[in-house]
Amino acid sequence: MARIPPLLVALALAVPMSGLAADPAPPSAPTQAIEAMVGEVITLPANNSAAYGPGRVRGPKVNLTDDGNGEWKGNIKDLDGVFRVTEKRISGGNLNMVMDRDGDGWICQGTVDGKRVRIAFSPDGFVARYDNRLYDLKRVAADLWATPSGGPGIRMKGDAAGKNPYYPQFIFALLAVL
Repeated sequence: MARIPPLLVALALAVPMSGLAADPAPPSAPTQAIEAMVGEVITLPANNSAAYGPGRVRGPKVNLTDDGNGEWKGNIKDLDGVFRVTEKRISGGNLNMVMDRDGDGWICQGTVDGKRVRIAFSPDGFVARYDNRLYDLKRVAADLWATPSGGPGIRMKGDAAGKNPYYPQFIFALLAVL
């Protein structure tokens, strides 16, 4: 009979049966951190919304997950696929946006499903054109940009209301609600 080395016996006894692959493991902290939503964008009065976290963007018109290698997978506004993200560009099936940062503001522009999109953001104002819709908004509260004449507005909660919201999550959330 073959002799089993004592070290292997000790290792076999130290590994509990519940630690084997057959038992599902509880969610780990990194998964929970990816799922945690830290920001939200809501259009007013329509109440279209999208929330996001470090690795996810969710809403009625968006469901994207960060693959961890510069690619986001899922769908946004009926566009399914893989979206490649770099510091200056978001591109994928029928979506191409270019990011240009300048001091406290930035401009992100391009096309989504053949429609021209331009979003300009500064600490005091927010101007977005999506196809034939125009949002020319001023900051009226810490979390609210609105049209002074009482027209549409955008409420930004959590990280979205901050000076440097998560990129590309914030852009994906805006594109989903505009």
